[in-house]
Amino acid sequence: MDAGPLAATVETDRDGRMTVRPAGALAGLPRLADHLRAAATTPAIGEVRFVWLEPGAAGARRGASTVAIGPSRADGRRTVHIDGAGPDTLAGLNRRELQVLTLIAAGLSNPEIAERLVVGRRTVATHVEHLLAKLEVSGRSAAAALGQELGLLTLPIPGGDLSGCAPLGPVRLEAAARGLPLRSATPPHRPVRRVRPLRIGAVLPVNADCADDARQMRRGSQLAVAGLNAAGGVRGRPVEEVAVLADITSTASMQQAMERLMGEDVDAVSFPYTYRRSPADLAAIFAAAADTGCPVLHHSTSASAAQVVRDDPGRFGSVFQLSGPQTIYGHGFLRTLDLLSGTGRWHPRSRRLLVVDNADADLLTFPEKAAEAALRGGWDLTVEAIDTMRPDWPTVVARIAAVDPAAVMLACFSGPETSAFLRLLPRPHDLLVYALYAPSIGGVCESLGAAADGVVWATVTGQYDDHLGRRFAHRFARAFGERAGHSSAGVHFDAVGLLAQAWTQSESPGRFSEVVGRLRTLTHRGVNGPYQLGSTDQTNRVYPDSAVDPSLGAAHLVFQVQHGQHRIIAPSPYATARFQPPPSG
Repeated sequence: MDAGPLAATVETDRDGRMTVRPAGALAGLPRLADHLRAAATTPAIGEVRFVWLEPGAAGARRGASTVAIGPSRADGRRTVHIDGAGPDTLAGLNRRELQVLTLIAAGLSNPEIAERLVVGRRTVATHVEHLLAKLEVSGRSAAAALGQELGLLTLPIPGGDLSGCAPLGPVRLEAAARGLPLRSATPPHRPVRRVRPLRIGAVLPVNADCADDARQMRRGSQLAVAGLNAAGGVRGRPVEEVAVLADITSTASMQQAMERLMGEDVDAVSFPYTYRRSPADLAAIFAAAADTGCPVLHHSTSASAAQVVRDDPGRFGSVFQLSGPQTIYGHGFLRTLDLLSGTGRWHPRSRRLLVVDNADADLLTFPEKAAEAALRGGWDLTVEAIDTMRPDWPTVVARIAAVDPAAVMLACFSGPETSAFLRLLPRPHDLLVYALYAPSIGGVCESLGAAADGVVWATVTGQYDDHLGRRFAHRFARAFGERAGHSSAGVHFDAVGLLAQAWTQSESPGRFSEVVGRLRTLTHRGVNGPYQLGSTDQTNRVYPDSAVDPSLGAAHLVFQVQHGQHRIIAPSPYATARFQPPPSG
């Protein structure tokens, strides 16, 4: 069958009746239709995502479709989304690599896979080597976890034999479609039984100016958890999230949130950022989890948090930072200016720079070493220290007019406050505006329309514009009806993926010390780039600031708003657009 691009929505009811839009989209795909009916009529089948490889279709992606079967609603109806699979949605894997990945996730060894596919063991080993490279993971367990997370497992089950396969979502669906008891997909020594879920405690900001960012965090982790559970959970155990709210400007509130989660018997904590960043504040916030050894993954860009772990690894060795420290932002600003002027894309009208930094030393983004580098580079530097939590923007705008810089760096992490600043800034002008993090939050620049065009901004944890990032963005938009931001949604999605990989590799996922040990040694490739957390301060490295190899650190991404779109302009090799000079006044 020569299957062209397929895009269809199917509504099913509990009796197996289907409404297909557009009509006739499933014509010629009777086996896929049988699987959709099986999901509709089998209550035990939950949400399932998979790649349908139409039997008999040849080539890497011919006859391949991504299928997402949604949850059963109260009236028994379900919605199924079917899309033609392209290179991005399949992570670059060909047909045979997808089948091998499916059998790896089902728990089969290379000899067992070779027997199912009727190929040689050496051939299977080659396929495994290739798929690991394409997925950018280091082992079979990581590939299995990522395959489930991305919905890359295939149906029909390769080889047709379900014996010995772990009870993943696609395996259970295949059994139902073929009229087999669901237990037949599970070998005798793996009885299906109710198990305690793996619980992730999520701390979310309650602050009004973080509402959009908090929603992105929650939805990013929800998407990851739903994907894991649709694929059978982690080693057969479902994953659930326990969310608590906290005031990120209050040490006491953050501390109470952590203590509450420890009382909820969680297996790990996904933590946002906090504005209370002194070592003493952070030690108090992390204390409850540290005393139990519970893994904590946070994305606060905090040099102090790294110091707390480095100074007392015995107590705080279960705390991991997924982002680099905010002190590297200043160096990134200077590097970007040199890049843009060196390539001739930007012609600064003077050598004057203005840095609007935070008066709080624990939130400093332009440290003394960056100031020294600016002077060595021939820049005439002015640093204005303000309270970025309660900024006086009219005074800042007046200061910009007085200094008349070629570029200004704005160290404000608040979305609403950054929007307020950009609204006050006179336009048009040829001033290069360089913001930090805040424009990653959906709506910050979008609400300004054309007035935001030309704004440059940076983040040390941002969503890549590659097959993983684009697939994540597509899934996020389809699940929640809004676009994912460019930072928080992705990093919280990745935090769940990191935990799932560590749990998958652990003999006892509920044993904190073992999971912490796995987190220190694994490499995880997420939508916001790679994660390696084994350094002395357990902070993810940043390319090119603290990692010279782009595969060993998350990229310090620089975006520019171009015609309403956020385009990556640095660093190489992640840039997807060229810098466009700001308009002249």
